[in-house]
Amino acid sequence: MVITSLVACLSFSLVGSKGLKPISVDADGRGFVTSEGKPFFWLGDTAWTMLTRLTIPEVEEYLADRKKKGFSVIQLVLVPWDARRNGNLTGQKPYLGDDMAKPNPLYFDHVEKVLDLVERRGFYAAVVPFWLAGLPEPAADEMAQYRAYGRYLGSRFGKRPLIWLLGADRWPNGWAAVIRTFAQGLEASSGRSDLLLTHHPAGGQSSSRFFHDDGWLDFNMLQSGHNADLLAYRLTETDYAKQPTKPVLDGEAAYENITNALVPYGPGVRVINDYDVRRQAYQSVFSGAAGHTYGACEVYEFHKEGSGRAHWTIGIHWREALKLPGSTQMGYLRRLIEGRGPSKRVPDNSLLVSPNPDNPNEHMAVIRDKDHRWVMVYTPTAATFRLNTRKLLKPAVSGSWFDPRKGMSLRSFNVEVGEDVEFVPPQGGQRVDWVLVLKSR
Repeated sequence: MVITSLVACLSFSLVGSKGLKPISVDADGRGFVTSEGKPFFWLGDTAWTMLTRLTIPEVEEYLADRKKKGFSVIQLVLVPWDARRNGNLTGQKPYLGDDMAKPNPLYFDHVEKVLDLVERRGFYAAVVPFWLAGLPEPAADEMAQYRAYGRYLGSRFGKRPLIWLLGADRWPNGWAAVIRTFAQGLEASSGRSDLLLTHHPAGGQSSSRFFHDDGWLDFNMLQSGHNADLLAYRLTETDYAKQPTKPVLDGEAAYENITNALVPYGPGVRVINDYDVRRQAYQSVFSGAAGHTYGACEVYEFHKEGSGRAHWTIGIHWREALKLPGSTQMGYLRRLIEGRGPSKRVPDNSLLVSPNPDNPNEHMAVIRDKDHRWVMVYTPTAATFRLNTRKLLKPAVSGSWFDPRKGMSLRSFNVEVGEDVEFVPPQGGQRVDWVLVLKSR
């Protein structure tokens, strides 16, 4: 059987590094487009602590790896959770006198250098202004500090093509007013009305739960959480159905090499693997998401031997964590989606004739072109399933099996057209998932 590698056939369409232009929500409110109107697929990587834990050469090393693997967005925190206490590698802390109203120019000079590198590599930086988790709820007399900090960020960084992730990893509660104030302050001090903003929620939540009707919220971000046994795709389906229509994506799903459900690491503890992160990514994107964000614990912490305990994981060096297979496999997903061309994607599980179990290890997800020119089915198992192919535009239909583990497509075959057509994946076994690709000829 002839095998063709999509890695060889398809190339990434990263925006050029010169004059990186802002992306925006498309006219349908389902995805993102560049300033030239080209569809933009969000493939993010979490590098939360990059600004305080990496040297400039190490930043370049990390970005080179993620560029090669096809990521398009880097998620980071301007002031990570330990920055106010420890500062960055040169000892600079983010605020003078620990007063948020007085940002330290030397700390943010380093931020500028890193953002320059990110943009020159052709990535979009999705930035969290400061990490909320662990902070006490703000007092009324602290609002002026947050307002001043928001104005500073907007005036200093507002002209950049940044994506702003407000809040971070907790329920808004008393922070809702701060988040809304930040959104207003960023737009006002940047002098722009086209900033791309969302809210980064706590685990198992979506920004839509708190801010969907807010005008500043351009798209919904999920944190499905670090549990491979959750029905993460349900969050995507729920937000996709909401009105007004806004793009949705999982900005923090199960991280590779992290313990399942964040239990302490030890003998016999389940560690999330490449199959888990791959399955969640495909199920989410095929349920209507505008992209997906990958993460690995030792990468977002940039863990080094002797640098203390790595949370919820074995604690390999971050350079070794860069090699985890899931990060390479995320690029295959992007190539698969972009290989369908600029057509609009529509989730459509109604095409499945077979029962579709509502559990993460068996749930299939179907996506198609809005004009029914192609259909793709993700199945996390090698079980036989049945599909209605009659809705494809032309009676002549070809099919192929795409291997999301290897980024390769098997030789195409002719497909019977009918209301109940059986498909048998080419190989079985544990952690063996497939994508069926059908297209009109």
